[in-house]
Amino acid sequence: MKTTITLGCKMTACILMWTLLLGLLFSGCKSANKKNDSDAAGTERDSLSYFKEEGIAVGWNLGNALDAYNQGVSRETVWGNPRITHDIFDGVKAAGYSIVRIPVTWMGHIGDAPDYHIDEDFLQRVAEVVGYAHNAGLKAIINIHHDGSVEKNGNVVKENGWLSLNTARQSKEGMERVTAQFERVWTQIATYFKDYDDYLMFEAFNELHDGDWGWGAEAVQKPQYEILNNWTQVFVDAVRSAGGNNQRRFLIIPGYCAVPKHTTAEYFKLPEDKRNTVNKLIVAVHYYDPYEFCIAGTRHNWGSATDKATVDATFKALANKFITGKSIPVIIGESGAVWQEGYEQTRLDYFSYVYGKAHEFGLVPIYWDNGAFDSGEMFGLFDRSAGEPYSPESQAIIEAMVQACGGGAWQ
Repeated sequence: MKTTITLGCKMTACILMWTLLLGLLFSGCKSANKKNDSDAAGTERDSLSYFKEEGIAVGWNLGNALDAYNQGVSRETVWGNPRITHDIFDGVKAAGYSIVRIPVTWMGHIGDAPDYHIDEDFLQRVAEVVGYAHNAGLKAIINIHHDGSVEKNGNVVKENGWLSLNTARQSKEGMERVTAQFERVWTQIATYFKDYDDYLMFEAFNELHDGDWGWGAEAVQKPQYEILNNWTQVFVDAVRSAGGNNQRRFLIIPGYCAVPKHTTAEYFKLPEDKRNTVNKLIVAVHYYDPYEFCIAGTRHNWGSATDKATVDATFKALANKFITGKSIPVIIGESGAVWQEGYEQTRLDYFSYVYGKAHEFGLVPIYWDNGAFDSGEMFGLFDRSAGEPYSPESQAIIEAMVQACGGGAWQ
């Protein structure tokens, strides 16, 4: 009897123990499933909700780094900036920025047709830099950048990259060849990053144009708009077909040469994204207006009523076209004004007003920092080796743009 009772107690204890273990196991499975469900629900957020909920309000460009090239080959340090480390991203995050655009030029690392195989070491380096941004707590954008670079001097057009509107519009063979390479390159990029979460966004290309920077005759450029509309559809289809998290990844669609007036025009068409029931697309423009003040540095004053009215009208048109009623976020993927000695206060006023107006209209401005401080287009703000503002004036500019954008939070 004693043995029987003891055995019964042991059996009861065993049953209770297994019941508890099974309960914990199923409870764990339910928790895991709930977490997965929650993650899946997170990916179902539309792009505007994502920007608002994640507080993506102001950003910074890692310019002239992974996008730098020489003699047709992308080389990280060839334009004078140091090799990228995590320090720069830690500094950018600490300054109040929420997103970084990491321009990437792929040429020189792409094999021959028909596979157009991207060099694995280069992909790994891009992934390493993206990892720096993510570890710092930043959202990240990668793109195809100077692969579409073109220069024009008089009537002489020089193609620096393979992603050429001119090649595509001149012949059927050219169109098919460029489109095939574009599709293959994006398929490989998307496949490589397929398991990366929502924080990583893809941008189709940079400032594609025929050499006239978007200011040529509309009759001449109209066929090019149609090519770009086709290519952005190819881009979306390639990414969505690459598996993993790419089906719901947020994708960025630039207008012709990223010029605002072309992006709000009727000939700009957003691609279809049939795999998603909510919007996962983002529109991109660039803003360096007026050119003489922002890039050339030949104009020293800014801030008249006309200057401000131009900003207001441009940003209002973008907001009305995409955000109001459509809930499509708009990023100003590049923006800035070069340093001009003796006119630091005017530059500061420019950023306070332009970034403030962008934020007011719901646009997300991303500053173009090319790391230049003493020659050329001096857009530099951060010392990339230290990850800190380059100077007190740089610090003031950084603080002004972050504060103008709600302190780095969505309004």
